[in-house]
Amino acid sequence: MEFSKTINTFTTSVYFPLRVTDTAMLPNILLLCKLGFIMLCLYGFVGKIDDPYIPFLTVFEHFQHIPKVYKVVTQNLFITAGILLLFNVRVRTMALLLGLTVILVLLSSKPVFRNHLFILGCFFFLAGLSDSKHDPWLLYIQFALIYIGAVINKAPQADWWSGQFMDNWLRYARENQTYITIASWLPDFMFAKLLSWSSMCIELTIAVLILNKSTQRIAVWAILIFHTLLYTLTLHRFGHFYEDIVLGLLIFLDWPKDKLLVAIDEHRFKGLKKLMVRLNFNTHIIYSSITPKLDTHWLEIRTPETVTYNWSGLRTYLKYSSNFYILLFGLDFFTSYTVRLLFNNEIMQFTQVVITWAGLLFFIPLLCNLLKRKKYEEYTG
Repeated sequence: MEFSKTINTFTTSVYFPLRVTDTAMLPNILLLCKLGFIMLCLYGFVGKIDDPYIPFLTVFEHFQHIPKVYKVVTQNLFITAGILLLFNVRVRTMALLLGLTVILVLLSSKPVFRNHLFILGCFFFLAGLSDSKHDPWLLYIQFALIYIGAVINKAPQADWWSGQFMDNWLRYARENQTYITIASWLPDFMFAKLLSWSSMCIELTIAVLILNKSTQRIAVWAILIFHTLLYTLTLHRFGHFYEDIVLGLLIFLDWPKDKLLVAIDEHRFKGLKKLMVRLNFNTHIIYSSITPKLDTHWLEIRTPETVTYNWSGLRTYLKYSSNFYILLFGLDFFTSYTVRLLFNNEIMQFTQVVITWAGLLFFIPLLCNLLKRKKYEEYTG
């Protein structure tokens, strides 16, 4: 009995790792940092931390005269800051330290540097500069710069305009059969040009949409569909760039400032409700003891602005449930390793593509509602 009471006290405390509310950071930003730290650990970032080797800045060369010191200090700083962040201790400070450590490790060793790691390091650092009362505009700007930088990098290169780069990469480097088949149906380089030009146009459009608060939700959908299409075609995630971008989209989530009142039909889903209540570690979701009024309603989600039911209500619930994003993250990592281990890389990639598109299709009504609302606002002036 005492042990059960102790567990309950811990899971309801602000220091519980699965809790993201009631801290100095916005819940969605803290969730991004926690999942980002776990992802770096799972992908072996700690093992890549070493003494400076061919650094970008000469100041790091001084540490080469005192072996292991730089490695031990940065490893311990990264691990300590990450663990304290998981337990909601000084979350802004820990996020700053995580970002600073990742960036220093990358700048001190050119062989370790990867764009997706640098992006994640900046996420941590800028998240630490944010607070719980204001929109994280520094993170918005960073996200826009990712796509502006991609366009600036491609636009001056003739190989991107001619389609030569895309053709060489997909045809010879990747030996992508989907690309080779489609390209064979069209005139030379037409499909490669289409992919190259559309990539630059979409990336520029995304950057513009991100910098306008009223169009950020459209930008989120554009990013999800664009990168998922790329992954479906290329079956390549560029390290964990895809995961970084998807995690980064959490910064655009308007976390509810008021409570979500959840009512579940206990006659049909009594066991499910007990499980959901037990796994509710955050304070913004409240489960009602009253079941939905109509027999046709098995789920009701009520906020001060809206009331949604059934599948629409489930989408709203999942959108604001930190457990849902943790589950998605775990499912993706599980398929990455378990399915590959049991079968092969191709089946693993196929499984991930199917799961990703299934998730997007489930939430696509949110995009339809968003576009309808935008159209209505334009019509009404």
